[in-house]
Amino acid sequence: MIDYNNVTKGYKDRIERVALFDSLYKLEKKQTKDNSGKSIDFFGLGLLTLMFFFENMLLRNKKTGVTELAVFLQEITHNAIDLEQQGFIDISKSIIEVFRPSSGKRNRREFYNYEKRKIDYVDYSILKADSWDSKRNIQYYILDEQGLELIFATKEYYSEFQISISQLLLRKQLEKGEFSGALRQIDEMRISVNTIKDKIHNIKHDIQRNIISDETYERYKELIQDINRRLTREHEEFEELMEFIRETKIRLDENTQHTKKEKEALAMVIKIDNELGKVHYLHANLLEESIELKTTALDSATESLYFVGLTSFNFDQEITRKYMHTPLPFESSKLFANPFLKLKNNYTWSVLTVFEKQKIQKGEEQTRKIDFIDIDNTKELSEELKQQQRLFLYIIDQLLVLIKDKNTFSLKELIKENEHSLFSTREFYDFFIILHQLSPLNIKEIVQSKDHVFSLGFEKMVDNYNEIVAVELADEITFDGNYYVKNMEITLK
Repeated sequence: MIDYNNVTKGYKDRIERVALFDSLYKLEKKQTKDNSGKSIDFFGLGLLTLMFFFENMLLRNKKTGVTELAVFLQEITHNAIDLEQQGFIDISKSIIEVFRPSSGKRNRREFYNYEKRKIDYVDYSILKADSWDSKRNIQYYILDEQGLELIFATKEYYSEFQISISQLLLRKQLEKGEFSGALRQIDEMRISVNTIKDKIHNIKHDIQRNIISDETYERYKELIQDINRRLTREHEEFEELMEFIRETKIRLDENTQHTKKEKEALAMVIKIDNELGKVHYLHANLLEESIELKTTALDSATESLYFVGLTSFNFDQEITRKYMHTPLPFESSKLFANPFLKLKNNYTWSVLTVFEKQKIQKGEEQTRKIDFIDIDNTKELSEELKQQQRLFLYIIDQLLVLIKDKNTFSLKELIKENEHSLFSTREFYDFFIILHQLSPLNIKEIVQSKDHVFSLGFEKMVDNYNEIVAVELADEITFDGNYYVKNMEITLK
């Protein structure tokens, strides 16, 4: 349901912006004609006057009065208006009179204020007096604040950079604590994001339909790159705004003695954070779409240009006839054939191979075997397997002492709660790795299999347990400085 208070909020400010154009429409009503009997375009001359004062402000030229304006209008209109210099001076005086009344009072527009429910008014001033040349009796003028707003409203970048302008206004509102106005600004930003999204989709379809020349391709390419650059800047500003809101939220939340006003402010900041996060997400998707458009759509356009050229290319006329009918040197003939031949297979050694993994040994006596043992299935047990069985028997003996009566424990908790020299050895972790690989293990069956690596150790457990299960966990355990193993949960059933 529409919130009527939100609709009419700031109604006077909106009227003030619309009222800025009243001066141009007053000029349009003037019925003055030039020496040829043609009506003078006062509306256009008024806009040119604004641009004249704006450019002089940029150039920091403060001596701009009636005479300078008359010279500018006479030169820029050329022969479009049939008037002498005095005629242009009179026009300049009329325009300045509308923009800045000689009475000294500001322009005023009365209206009914639907927010306050009463008759209201706004005052505005397009030009203001800047300096006075007493020797020559000349008044100089510059654009007033509302005059600058009127200029910006007629600039192309005003709509193109609407999101950037909204971001700037939002930051100012947050700094001043105007949280309700900030929510309204976020809603306007959402509308701007959707507008740009529609524009990107239209450009995508236009590219697929209209690119038939290199000139068109370059024009669309430049347009897409401009959109991508602008969206990237806006994305960075969104990140800064989100960080600013989080800092504000933390600052309000740290105050332990919240007043009613502070609680309301904190609730509004949380709501602003959520709403801005949604708009930021939509804008981020828009940035991804622009990047995708930059790559896929332009690539497809390049392919379409290729096929247009391919279909219009006459192989017989351009290649065959010229090759067969024109006497060409041997080297020149090769140039004709090269585009239609396969590429050569050139095998070279890559320098990057020096970064591949290499096995380095200093001597046979220093080599350390770290692989798991191969279980010998022959009836006669090897000495290496017997040694491994005795080692695992020792490990199981120590484990049963450490876990006491526990039926379930994690490897990480076991190490954390106890101190033992086993925890720093590679063989201790080999035991659990093999246990996990073979899990679940039936203890009675393994005890009966004398050639199993766990047979000796499980003889200690066969009276109390039937099965042992090892399940891998998400975290890791680092040991011996250079190795790590996944944490495990061991269950004795």
